[in-house]
Amino acid sequence: MDLVGIDRRAVERVGRVLKKHSINLPRLDLYDQRFYPPATADEESVARYFVVMVSMDHRLSRPGKPYEACLEDGCYHGADLLYRLGKLKFDEDPSFFDPGRLAEIKVEDVVKWLSVGGATPPDPEVRAMLLRDLGFKLTRLWDGLVTKLIRSAGGRLRGSLGEQGFVDYMRVFKAFEDPVEKKTMLLAKFLAGRGLFNPVDELDVAVDNHLTRQAVRTGLVVVSGELWDKIKQGVEISRDEDVLLRLTVKLAYRHLSSTAGIRASTLDDFFWLHGRTVCLRDKPECEKCILRNVCTAFRNKSFMVNEPTYYNTWYY
Repeated sequence: MDLVGIDRRAVERVGRVLKKHSINLPRLDLYDQRFYPPATADEESVARYFVVMVSMDHRLSRPGKPYEACLEDGCYHGADLLYRLGKLKFDEDPSFFDPGRLAEIKVEDVVKWLSVGGATPPDPEVRAMLLRDLGFKLTRLWDGLVTKLIRSAGGRLRGSLGEQGFVDYMRVFKAFEDPVEKKTMLLAKFLAGRGLFNPVDELDVAVDNHLTRQAVRTGLVVVSGELWDKIKQGVEISRDEDVLLRLTVKLAYRHLSSTAGIRASTLDDFFWLHGRTVCLRDKPECEKCILRNVCTAFRNKSFMVNEPTYYNTWYY
């Protein structure tokens, strides 16, 4: 039997360390003009940019085929390359992000936009489908205005009986239907960071490979049974196993946020950046890690596993 749970003692240990370092935890710069629209851009253009880019922010690399390329201003990998190409498109033709145009986008348009050098997205058909769905529904339901959707949420992340929240509205789009809400939380974080959305309730982290890998390695989340065997052996897991694990990971970070007294958006930035620079997939640089003394995998290398193998998704 598979067992997936949260280790509260590990949460407390990690929380104490993060609380000591809370002032110095690295954050994303959402005004970095390599990746995001400038501060002078109008609200609707910024909102459209983020909803489009987040809708496609999933599964960019495959084994033996990383999504990376060198442009005139430097070399980029994974999400950095995706958002760099997005920003270049925004600078060149901001109307590209208009929902009316998105509703008619073709696979070849996606390939042309997101391919450079030897890098090309692994599933352009899926990404084109997600953009068409996004554009069509924004046009039909929200008059093509992302800001209208945001305002309709009334500052609520989640609704209750008789009212809808941001998460509820976003779920109608195929790109944002993930039950663990990775893309929705990422979008909400971006919009909040740019002053376009001020949720009255607390965000959750956007659970992706980096956050899942670190939750398991640090011991925040404990896995046993067949699922643990699959993770250790690199065997593809099922959709249900993926959802079960990532839901537990999301709750673990929610507890960590409360324990450390650090907002989930700050934790999300830290663990995403940390997973790309320190707690790497194949060669973690533990000597640089502020969590090494409270990390289960640092003490016991049998827990130094990679994230589960699961490619057939557009959820994250």
